[in-house]
Amino acid sequence: MRPPRNDAAPLAGGACVHRPEQAQSIEPFLFPPAGRSAPPGTSDVAARMIAPHAGTLRARILAFIDAQGPAGATDDEGEAALGIKPQTYTPRRGELAALGVLVDTGRRRKTASGRPAAVWATPAHASEGRCG
Repeated sequence: MRPPRNDAAPLAGGACVHRPEQAQSIEPFLFPPAGRSAPPGTSDVAARMIAPHAGTLRARILAFIDAQGPAGATDDEGEAALGIKPQTYTPRRGELAALGVLVDTGRRRKTASGRPAAVWATPAHASEGRCG
């Protein structure tokens, strides 16, 4: 498992050093092409079908998680709140994480089925939860 990424580095005594390069606009990151992770013959068709909608879905997911503030959200919570199926939600949230606009806070909350799930937040909110 990779360590969580954030835009603030905690220092001794609890102070945070924010990296200003992370504060740039995230708008350009909302429209890269959809990713592919399934076997050929299924994901090719799915990627072509989702591509026109992927940016809008990423924007909705990012807005929802950002609105949760330092509390963040699990995929399960986001799927339920936005009415997006897991097979659509998780890849789009993963794309946002790969772009660095969402981070795993390192915290876990239980899903509706009782399993632990990663809590995702924007880098600024994740650092608020750790350093603020």
